[in-house]
Amino acid sequence: MHQKRATRPPLARPSFALPSFALPVAAVAATVLALGVVPASASTDLSEVSLGATSLGATSVGAAPLAATSLAATPVAAAPLAATSLAATPVAATPTGATSVAAAPTGATPAGAPPAATCRLPAAVDGLGSGFPVDDQALPAVGTLKAALLFVDFEDHPAAVGSLDEAETNLASGVEYLERVSGGRLDVTTTSSDGWVRMPEPSTSYPFERGLSYEDHVRYIGDAIAAADATFDFSDVDVVWVTATKEAPNITYSPTTNFLDVTADDNHLTHAVTFGYDQWRWGGLVLAHESGHTLGLPDLYLFEAPPSDPGNWHAAVGGWDLMGLISGSGPEYFAWHRWQLGWLDDAQVVCADPRRATTARLGPVAGSGNAPSWQDTMLVYPISATRAVVVENRQPVGYDEAIGASGALVYTVDTSVRSGEGPVRVVDSTPGSADGLDDAPFAPGTSWTEPTTGAVLTFRDGPGNAVGVTVRP
Repeated sequence: MHQKRATRPPLARPSFALPSFALPVAAVAATVLALGVVPASASTDLSEVSLGATSLGATSVGAAPLAATSLAATPVAAAPLAATSLAATPVAATPTGATSVAAAPTGATPAGAPPAATCRLPAAVDGLGSGFPVDDQALPAVGTLKAALLFVDFEDHPAAVGSLDEAETNLASGVEYLERVSGGRLDVTTTSSDGWVRMPEPSTSYPFERGLSYEDHVRYIGDAIAAADATFDFSDVDVVWVTATKEAPNITYSPTTNFLDVTADDNHLTHAVTFGYDQWRWGGLVLAHESGHTLGLPDLYLFEAPPSDPGNWHAAVGGWDLMGLISGSGPEYFAWHRWQLGWLDDAQVVCADPRRATTARLGPVAGSGNAPSWQDTMLVYPISATRAVVVENRQPVGYDEAIGASGALVYTVDTSVRSGEGPVRVVDSTPGSADGLDDAPFAPGTSWTEPTTGAVLTFRDGPGNAVGVTVRP
């Protein structure tokens, strides 16, 4: 299982010494690390784990499954918010079951419903989050993203002859994911190094296995850039991707930083992802997950498992979004996060009216990038200044082709909750089932009552594979 832990550095300058290479490095920064093995406890040091990805700093890298880890180089992020928020505590499903629901009209929202922009919950925390707009650290998610892909090897672990094509192909599906899920609104152009770039230090000098600090991570990236600079033009690069040879298993996990602060070819480079040995397990999905952080998205798995369900770091969203469980069966980005990134138009969002019934007909999230103008993708029902209930349609198409249950997926968004603490939580239509959240979607003919407002959501079949939903305050 794949997981990583995000921490946030203090506002004061850290006490560690700056790296020794000549490139400038920001002292106050955040590095995201993705972690890959289940630590023994939430306080496990990175030196006790292997095969993972990590994250240090204000950006959190969310790879996947399991435990929370402490990074000795930086203090742990702020504590979770009080349990008064649905997103800060596990959401009780409280479905009414397969009760009969009267048919309701499908199609557009009734006249007088608020415009979609009314449902854009404002960001209520700094750093990566689920509010509008995304944090200033994020790269633009619409337009062209120019990536430099550097293949690196080491004197103690030289790359195998003929292995360059395998390394490049392994990550290519991640680029395809970003372009497909964005509906073509993000165009990723990748320029690769001509061959393997030899790092100036042996692989063991970069302590991925011993608890990577921000300075260690930046030193690693800076060494790769400096080693490639003689033959690589960094003057028009937005993000640097450094991928290590498969022959170096001690470069274990895949961290991200949005605070690089390195200059090459007169270009100030701020964003980078380094791919370690875990990439050979996750393939391009790890690139898509880490890129989500560079675009501003939070980790959706939990840094600390709930006391009521110890060991379940995926109690919030399960495998329903790539920013949660990277190996989940439904790795499409949530509709809410597509909206955040500009990959979903306001016309595709139905903002429910708190004073009267609102109806929507939702097409599958996987097809939202190419949906017709009349097709709704998401219904949002605000329940406070920072919280909303969201309904979207998940069907076994696109990257969701392996899901075991389809229908109306309901979740809460709380923009006052930090990355890794449950800013998004899926409502389980079958609480207590052996499948966890895998069978969370609501089937046609069922309903759910939102526990804080008493609003009733009812679900029904739509034409084709559409799902109908009505909210009655």
